[in-house]
Amino acid sequence: MTVPGVSFRRLNIDHTGLYRALMLRAYSEHETAYISSFEERAGRPLEWWQRRLADPTCVTLGAFDAADALIGTARIELYQRRRERHKVDLASLYVMKDHTGQGIGRRLMDEALVEARKLPGVELMLLVVVGENLPALRLFSRLGFVEYGREPKAVKHVDRYFDKGLFWRPVSADYVGPA
Repeated sequence: MTVPGVSFRRLNIDHTGLYRALMLRAYSEHETAYISSFEERAGRPLEWWQRRLADPTCVTLGAFDAADALIGTARIELYQRRRERHKVDLASLYVMKDHTGQGIGRRLMDEALVEARKLPGVELMLLVVVGENLPALRLFSRLGFVEYGREPKAVKHVDRYFDKGLFWRPVSADYVGPA
């Protein structure tokens, strides 16, 4: 799938400032969609963000517009325990509001699955959806993710609780999700 005028590539330490700004925007715009809060992440030093992008057990992807501005990101994290190294977590997915509906999130997810396939022994991708994030739920369903559990009242924001939906799918290219 191509997205006209948008390029996709791995982020590295040189993208730290752009990545930090984009993710802080994500936490600000969608304060109930993420487990971390804007305040928690805004307080992290730049070195913390650099370590995230330099971590060899993670892949952080970026979507760039024609002017080379970072407009979206997806991050996968490889499980570290020996008996769990067949799994990766989709730790975050975000596309700026003014760029949604163009297939960028879908393409980031496609790229994340390609990157997961490159990791030795990785078979499954897991992810969490907080609350009733319908656009995310629709996208993940179209990509063949299946809900395997739900944690009630997992996240509390002000006086409201949100469940966490737990999803999985094989990373194999030939996987066809449920009909």
